[in-house]
Amino acid sequence: MVGENDSQSPMKGSLLIPSIALGYVPLVLFLLSLSTDGFGLFLYSGAFLVLLLPIYAVYLLQITRQRRENGSLTTFVVIFYIISFLVPLFWLLMYAWFVTNFNGIV
Repeated sequence: MVGENDSQSPMKGSLLIPSIALGYVPLVLFLLSLSTDGFGLFLYSGAFLVLLLPIYAVYLLQITRQRRENGSLTTFVVIFYIISFLVPLFWLLMYAWFVTNFNGIV
């Protein structure tokens, strides 16, 4: 009975999703270097973050609260969670700045 609750909790593999979020921007940059239509890929990557970043923020709040209740919240984990949120957030802000400033050019 105890094992069933553990397998469904977000605590299991709680560093996997932040690792994916942290790797999102380097993956997009790599794909931009390979792509012939880099502008479209840049626009889609930013628009995708408009949808995903709020969902990811709610996930991070939930997993942080669970870790704090369990006593497994360490300084390393907090810093890793913050960095894994800031990197896509800065990409989203760069996308928003680009779209607002260069809307009439394209």
